[in-house]
Amino acid sequence: ADPDIFKSIVDGVVARQEEIDAAIMKRLAEGWKIERLDATSRAILRAAVYELIAEISLPSQIILDEYVSIAHAFFVGAGPKFINGLLDAVSRDIRAS
Repeated sequence: ADPDIFKSIVDGVVARQEEIDAAIMKRLAEGWKIERLDATSRAILRAAVYELIAEISLPSQIILDEYVSIAHAFFVGAGPKFINGLLDAVSRDIRAS
């Protein structure tokens, strides 16, 4: 991993966390709060949503593929599918505007 890119993503998530969390919460099931997600899922989702917002030159599918691959490194079973589905919905919200 490129340390400069990683730092840029982390800094971007911190700076825009309220906006990022709102985009994620919009697509969570009714009654769910972002705090209900485990820390690893939250980190993956926040980083991906930041890139969807900030890296307009990167196609959504490339961003989703990268972060779903990261999810597969941490989870088996439904975890990566959940992240994929949520990111797909959020990307349509963000990139449609």
